[in-house]
Amino acid sequence: MNKLICIAGKNRIAVQSLIYLVETLSIDRQYIWALPNSTDMGVDSWQPSLKKCAQRLQCKLCTLDEVQQQDNMLFISLEFDRILKVNSFRSTSIFNIHFSKLPSYKGMYTSVWPILNGESETGVTLHKVDEGIDTGAIIDQFVFKIGINDTAHDLYFKYLDRAFDLFTKNIQDLLSGKYKAVPQSAIGSSYFAKGSIDFKNIQIDYKKTSFEIHNNIRAFIFPEYQVPILEGCPIIKSELTDEFIGRNCLQSTDFGFVVSGIDGYRINLYIKK
Repeated sequence: MNKLICIAGKNRIAVQSLIYLVETLSIDRQYIWALPNSTDMGVDSWQPSLKKCAQRLQCKLCTLDEVQQQDNMLFISLEFDRILKVNSFRSTSIFNIHFSKLPSYKGMYTSVWPILNGESETGVTLHKVDEGIDTGAIIDQFVFKIGINDTAHDLYFKYLDRAFDLFTKNIQDLLSGKYKAVPQSAIGSSYFAKGSIDFKNIQIDYKKTSFEIHNNIRAFIFPEYQVPILEGCPIIKSELTDEFIGRNCLQSTDFGFVVSGIDGYRINLYIKK
């Protein structure tokens, strides 16, 4: 093995992938580089630190400029925080695992938008990086279900699990160059920018159907970042039922609240105690 590999990104997906290269594939550490996100201080939090893991495994911590100067580099973006300019790379082996079922949901907040839009499934996608944002040709993809009561937090952890499966399935083909990439379709393509959601001003419209209300609540349940607030209470779980209780109800309970939309179906909202 004389091809350099750079794992760039954050959280469990980047950490597990780095460990997999070293401990499962037994690739010599001198050929494995790590490029943590700018916010990575080398300390584990609710997610493990790529910087800390690279230091423990004695893999080189590199800069983006160092990576761009390598012509024999396999670069894999796993939740990396910078937009890549492929023309700045000497290597053409630049890949990303995006947390959505491309071509849908390019860009940001892929744990939020599919839930807001009432999707029943999503995916993780391995694709080549090109000049666009998540627009490169698709190499492989895993599709999975979004549970009716999944929160954004739940969905993100599903992404982490399936993305690692996608990485381990395809890493040998990426290293050998024996992969096929298919251009993305224009049909079903969508994109959401960083400014598409104002997380500091989450507003829930209760004059909607129960399904819509439920989606608008659970899409913003991610306790490490934010949760919806109802009557001053943080909501940590939303549960949609098929029980009809009357239109636009709102009542307090011992676990939180029971609400319903214009169609009258019961939603159980659980608060943080």
